[in-house]
Amino acid sequence: MKEIKRLPDAELAVMQEIWNAEERPVPSAYICGRVCAPHGWKQTSVLTFLSRLCEKGFLKQEKQGKMNAYTPLLDAETYRAQAGAHFLRRLYRGSVRDLVASLTDAGELTDADLDELRAFLDEKGREDG
Repeated sequence: MKEIKRLPDAELAVMQEIWNAEERPVPSAYICGRVCAPHGWKQTSVLTFLSRLCEKGFLKQEKQGKMNAYTPLLDAETYRAQAGAHFLRRLYRGSVRDLVASLTDAGELTDADLDELRAFLDEKGREDG
C-alpha cells in the first residue's frame, strides 16, 4: 500500500469536516461554514486548503452550479491507521509500550482508559487465538 502523506493540522481539520459530513459531494459553502468561524479562518484560506487537498489526491472537486463540491478519495479510517503507524514509528521506534508509557507518565491515560485498553487487547487476543 502506498504511504499516505501526513496532512498539516489546517488541512486535516478541513478533511475531518468532509469525512463527517452526511452529504456527498460536500459543497464548499458547507465546509467554509463549518471551519471558518471556529478556526478564525477566511473563506479564501479554506478554498486554498481545498485546492491543496485536491492536488495531494485527498479530494475530488466537481462543479455544482456556481459552487464547487468535494468528495473524499480516502476514508478517515485509512488515513488514521497510516498516520498513527507513521507517528508510532517516528516518535517511538514502533514501540506501543513506549507510547503507552509516555501517555501514562504524562497523566494522559486514566485508570478507565487503561481498563479499556486491557479489555480491547483481551478481545483481540480471543479473536486471534
